[in-house]
Amino acid sequence: MTYSDENLLKGLKEQKVDCIRYLYKNYFPVVKSIVIKNSGSYEDAEDLFQDGLIALYHKSNTGKIILNCNLKTFFYSICKNLWLQRLERKWRLLYQDEILNEPAVEYDNEEHDFSELKLEKMRLFHIHFLSLPEECQKVLTCFIAKIPLKEIAKLMDFKNEIYAKQRKYLCKNMLRRRIKNDPRSKWLFIYDRTRQNP
Repeated sequence: MTYSDENLLKGLKEQKVDCIRYLYKNYFPVVKSIVIKNSGSYEDAEDLFQDGLIALYHKSNTGKIILNCNLKTFFYSICKNLWLQRLERKWRLLYQDEILNEPAVEYDNEEHDFSELKLEKMRLFHIHFLSLPEECQKVLTCFIAKIPLKEIAKLMDFKNEIYAKQRKYLCKNMLRRRIKNDPRSKWLFIYDRTRQNP
């Protein structure tokens, strides 16, 4: 069974199970492609798809959808922007603010012009994040999730908050060094500064 874009939006608004199943079957593969190509997991893709569906549902309910393309492309744009926001947030928390002193960038869900340079930075971050020891990945993931140090110490079985803070500091520095020492990093940031100051 196939649905027009209009019927899909109507079905989503009415929370019809068959429409949601159709969306999952036909739209999830493109969402998975965004995530897997940019250092995410299958579980990340499922979460992103759910978030994209919620965003689409809210937009259809508030009448804020103006389609200048087909619904699948529109949904792809929503999900890609959401994923870029997540990568940007991680980058900013663990690296960008302290090293580059660049302002935070927020992405509009209806914007279709994506920064490939920024995406390359995010890829670089994830490559080096995944190369860290497992303990560091866990500590920094907790930090990204804004879990208090007391809780991090408990979760990681550290002796106290002070030690948890030290581990976080060491892991952040390890990540920064790996990114700074990567030749691709130097090229990306030189190119970015050249574009900003022609």
